[in-house]
Amino acid sequence: MKAIDMKRDKFVLVFGAVCWVLLGVQIAAFNVICPINDFSIFGNFLLGLSESILLLSPYLVISRKWRWTIVFPMVIIPLFLYANALYLRWFPDLMTFDLIAGGASNATGTVADGALSCVKGADAWIIVPLLLFIVFYAWGMRKISSPGFSLKFKLWSVIGVCMVFFIQQLALIQVFSNDYYKEGGNPRDPKKPADGFYYHRLKDNTRRQQLHYYGLLPYIGLQTYNLFKPKYIKLTPEENAAIEAFIAGNNNRQMLVDSLPDNSAKNLILVVVESMNSDALNVKANGRPIMPYLTSLIDREKDVIVMDSVLSQVGIGRSSDGRFIYQTGLLPITDNPIALKFLDHEYPSLSKALGRESVEFDGGDPIQWNKLELSKKYGFSQLRTRDEVIKNMKKLGGKDPAMFNNALPVIESLPQPFYVALNTMDMHDPYNEFGWKRSDVWQDTAFSESERIYIEKCRQFDAGLSQLIAGLKKANLYDNSVIVITGDHNARPNCLNGNRLVNTQIPLIILNSGIDLRSHAVIGQSDLYPTILDLMGAADYKWRGVGVSLFRNPAVMNPSDAKTESVSPYDYPSPEAWKVSDLLIRSASFGN
Repeated sequence: MKAIDMKRDKFVLVFGAVCWVLLGVQIAAFNVICPINDFSIFGNFLLGLSESILLLSPYLVISRKWRWTIVFPMVIIPLFLYANALYLRWFPDLMTFDLIAGGASNATGTVADGALSCVKGADAWIIVPLLLFIVFYAWGMRKISSPGFSLKFKLWSVIGVCMVFFIQQLALIQVFSNDYYKEGGNPRDPKKPADGFYYHRLKDNTRRQQLHYYGLLPYIGLQTYNLFKPKYIKLTPEENAAIEAFIAGNNNRQMLVDSLPDNSAKNLILVVVESMNSDALNVKANGRPIMPYLTSLIDREKDVIVMDSVLSQVGIGRSSDGRFIYQTGLLPITDNPIALKFLDHEYPSLSKALGRESVEFDGGDPIQWNKLELSKKYGFSQLRTRDEVIKNMKKLGGKDPAMFNNALPVIESLPQPFYVALNTMDMHDPYNEFGWKRSDVWQDTAFSESERIYIEKCRQFDAGLSQLIAGLKKANLYDNSVIVITGDHNARPNCLNGNRLVNTQIPLIILNSGIDLRSHAVIGQSDLYPTILDLMGAADYKWRGVGVSLFRNPAVMNPSDAKTESVSPYDYPSPEAWKVSDLLIRSASFGN
């Protein structure tokens, strides 16, 4: 009987060892294929084994009736890693836990399509060990409930696990210290402290770097803490003073034109184009403009404003962040999507500033990024969703042509002046297939396949825009409408696998503005909100945003003042603007 127990006890240990190796391989594979660090494959395997023993350590000390719970780390950790691997290929960072918590409602439509387009063969190093564990567990699950280990064994297991953790952290701290010196920092300098065990002050303090320098278990603990810590902060007197000083300075910027036309009685139509690069205006395919109608419209119309160097300032919320910037004049927070984290604000907005009937049209999933809630927060009286917006899209030639055609009857019925926002969808990545008739774009072999698909989608939007403008003119609404066309953000560079469409800036076109202005000056998405306030006669609205109106920006109005050096989207218009915006959002200073 004792021999049988010994045999079963050995199986329990072997089972644990196999799980340890399988999970270690998955963690190491994740670090390599992402990549999270620049360690060798062998170094990552050792790191993966240390992470694995820490994550599976409860298996060595818990009661035998609870040993089945090893299923949780063995299944959840690989799924967590693989979801982040797909996400990281699409975005420049790992997922926040807020995003994971709200992920069920967002992992549909274009998000799911994008994730599936990122699958690679190397992912088998994460998926296959998971499948092996499932088979192994199904075979041996009854055998792992043998009599529990002795107290002495458990004590030595705890000591051993603690030693592994201590050695791992010493090694990671050493790596951090070396990299910190490379960045010009000095952990021993009191003016530039390393600030403790689980913190660093490298230039980009991203979750990807946090995982690299902390290790997986501390990273999970830190992100879990961030998930449950109080959402709102209390501003200090110094922060309040800094915010007031910034707002006063921004509100008092001098108008650099003698006068602006009175557009207060005109309608405002804002077209936010999915993934629109400035290349759509400046590059030709097979000898023709990428967007033939829009470029011809710019050339032949009077009183057109064209800016082709707008910095995409969105964060990990991407499209939802772009709309947030335009509607509120605020900048996104850099560690979470606004749409998931801060829904209970009563934000100032264009709609509230204009004080008129306002309707939003959106061709995407209304559940994604909490669009229903945010549309109300922005002051829109209606949100027309995809069931209405993209109906008959196959007959009409795509989501965007369908949106514009289906929106026209609603727009015509609105009392003037109105405010309408149309959020397009056709140009969303991935750019791996095109379900419509191919055009002459495919004759231009200088473009990669993904670039040609992107151009086809651009032309699909362009065709829809021509139908919208034609409909507005037919309804006698065009001349009485200021029409703003801009991108929600740039096209994701890693989805355009070529060397022709490389401009990461987005365009801004304003029709019927009453002023003609064309400039290559670098501006930001945050500048559109105050520009519209000035243009629509709402300059006295209580909140002018953190950006700079085009008509108050010396770099735009006086080209000799324009900066020629590159500007980071996260430094424009100034680090103070980002800080003020962040504090206002995190402190609920607009009410909740």
